[in-house]
Amino acid sequence: MDIKQLEFFSVACEKGSLSQAAACLYTSQPHISKTIRTLENELGRPLLSRSGKGVRPTAYGETVLEYANLILKAAATISTLSLPDTHNSLRLSTYPSNMISRLLVDFYKEWGTQFHIEYHEGSVEEITDHVHQGISEIGIVYVALKQVQTFQHILSHKNLEFVPLDVKKICVYVGPSHPLYHTESIDFEDLSNLKFMRGVRDFFSMEHHLERVSMGVIDNEKLHHVVYTNSDHLIIDLLLHSDVCSLGLDFMHEPYTQYAIKSLPINGCEPFLQMGYVFNPERALSAHARWVVERFRKML
Repeated sequence: MDIKQLEFFSVACEKGSLSQAAACLYTSQPHISKTIRTLENELGRPLLSRSGKGVRPTAYGETVLEYANLILKAAATISTLSLPDTHNSLRLSTYPSNMISRLLVDFYKEWGTQFHIEYHEGSVEEITDHVHQGISEIGIVYVALKQVQTFQHILSHKNLEFVPLDVKKICVYVGPSHPLYHTESIDFEDLSNLKFMRGVRDFFSMEHHLERVSMGVIDNEKLHHVVYTNSDHLIIDLLLHSDVCSLGLDFMHEPYTQYAIKSLPINGCEPFLQMGYVFNPERALSAHARWVVERFRKML
């Protein structure tokens, strides 16, 4: 039994739906279901009553839920008791981004060896967990505008706050070997003819929202994904040397451009991804964390 199992179970009971719990926790429904099943197997009794209308705790589950919520509250308190020293370290978690990596190079040049850097990449769930647990001081994330309210709700359970910085569009990234490299933009209808690579960890991906922002023109399930990877090295090499492309934030800070990779705007795509950072309001941001936030804000 672990904290994650109890958290998933608690949110599933609160929402009354595994799919809503998955959206709230920024993970997949199968992951939620498997995690709760594992907990039920460990305890030897069912915790949820499942039906077409959703889920609700069994009588035994009601008792477990009461204690689970007490444990989750205690764990949140414990995480604030013994925090790493922030005076000589920058602790940051973000989504995978080459430009944020370059931003950290700027940080090193600005602050020198008086600080050490602890940098983690991950999904939205992992980033918020890192900030909640005190592993990172701030976490840079993006969330769909329609999910900001839900995101704020789950952050409240972790005693975190989200500060929005900007709203971005998505685009298609292509390299010089791609036949569309010399075009200026692309239509939603053309996306189904392309070969894409996609990360395998983060359920909360921009592809997840593609059908909505295209007004139904493109179905995410019909995108031709030929590579699943979390490796930035593989992504860059494939973009540079093949006809595989990738979806990404339309966010290329000119001073940080170092590869012959081009972003193609998607015609008719409105900005819908809210970029910002999460932090614990009970912990004052260090001077170097504020520096990163302000530098990132200027990049946007």
